[in-house]
Amino acid sequence: MNFVKKEILDQLANSYPSFLRRDLKKALNLVLDEIIKAVANGKNVEIRGFGTWKIRQLKSRIGRNPKDGSKVKVPAKKSVHWKISREFFQKLNQNKNHNE
Repeated sequence: MNFVKKEILDQLANSYPSFLRRDLKKALNLVLDEIIKAVANGKNVEIRGFGTWKIRQLKSRIGRNPKDGSKVKVPAKKSVHWKISREFFQKLNQNKNHNE
């Protein structure tokens, strides 16, 4: 099951009923757009307690076409790498440690 942007907006609307839903939507879109712009411009983005986004440069390589097995040159490209924060990691795994 996925947790989508609409559900985040629903949570915000329930948590802050005094704010208009359209204003919360604008604020959420603004935050997400700024993260996208910063990463697209090659900047690292860090949200403490959540994680960091960084650009990684992938080298060109020789791949294989899955249909016929022929070799294909895959060009170099940029990719986004996300790393979980220590606090998030600990919260994610705290129940697992209690069960073991």
